[in-house]
Amino acid sequence: MSNINIIIDYIQRSNDFIVTSHVNPDGDNIGSTLSMYYFLKNINKNVYYVLDDSIPLNLQFLVEDVNIIKSHEFKELNLQNYNLIALDCGDINRICLDNEIRDNCKKLICIDHHASNDFYGDFNYVVAEASSTSELVYNLLMRYNEISNSNIIDKKSATALYTGLMTDTGKFTYSNTNPSSFDMAKNLLTIGADTQIAVQHVFGSNSFNFYKLLGEALNTLEIINTKIATMSVTGDMMKRNNIDFKDIDAVTPYARDIENVEIGILLKEKEQNEIKVSLRSKAYADVSKIAKLFGGGGHIRAAGCTIYDSIENAKQKLIEEALKEI
Repeated sequence: MSNINIIIDYIQRSNDFIVTSHVNPDGDNIGSTLSMYYFLKNINKNVYYVLDDSIPLNLQFLVEDVNIIKSHEFKELNLQNYNLIALDCGDINRICLDNEIRDNCKKLICIDHHASNDFYGDFNYVVAEASSTSELVYNLLMRYNEISNSNIIDKKSATALYTGLMTDTGKFTYSNTNPSSFDMAKNLLTIGADTQIAVQHVFGSNSFNFYKLLGEALNTLEIINTKIATMSVTGDMMKRNNIDFKDIDAVTPYARDIENVEIGILLKEKEQNEIKVSLRSKAYADVSKIAKLFGGGGHIRAAGCTIYDSIENAKQKLIEEALKEI
């Protein structure tokens, strides 16, 4: 029996579920988790969306009618024998809820597409070659349709799945875009995914303050050996432009998308001496190798890590490793 069938069978035989994802939510995080949430609701399961983080402004349109709760709220329910479904989370330590909730679940189901995933679940559906975790959830739901002779993907689920697919493939431009990605997009459009709303919110709704911060960040651009570019966003920049840490991810591609640059590095100062790093490559460099050296992970072309040091020291450490990779 395939992993998909095993997971579907277990879901059908169980009642209580939590769905969650990784810290610092992004489009695939929310798209995959939300579509799983809708699926479980539609088959009459008791399901809770638990996430100890806030949703970026450009993705809030997806969850306007969804009750997302924090760990302390779930604990107050005193629910026993619940199952946890972790989506788009390559590392068990990045699951965005209380460790006590994670450790006390009846079964942990992991659905993910990160190459760094070590199959930490009791049930695992992990495919590193997949474009997105949303595509894996889509595969699971399509298989459920076959088994149950139903059409479980409704318009809301289709929009969530399309958003996850679109964001993790960079609007179908990244190397992780597969033929199956276009087949999925076509089917979601047929179902009624509101693609224009998704595009407008995700890519066409940055605030004026974001662009002011982007201008400051672009002034920090440095090119090393023509192949590596670095940019920095400091805490002072965010305060000065009144923009939250979770709303600056759109800055990330600017370092990579420069002529001749292979590796783009964005350093984001979350707290003093806590630097969140986004790594992107264009054609051949494996930035997940660099991220792993600093306790992070991700994909060949997109990865991240956290360095507990000053932003300048973190930059120098990353440049040293990036030079080895190119």
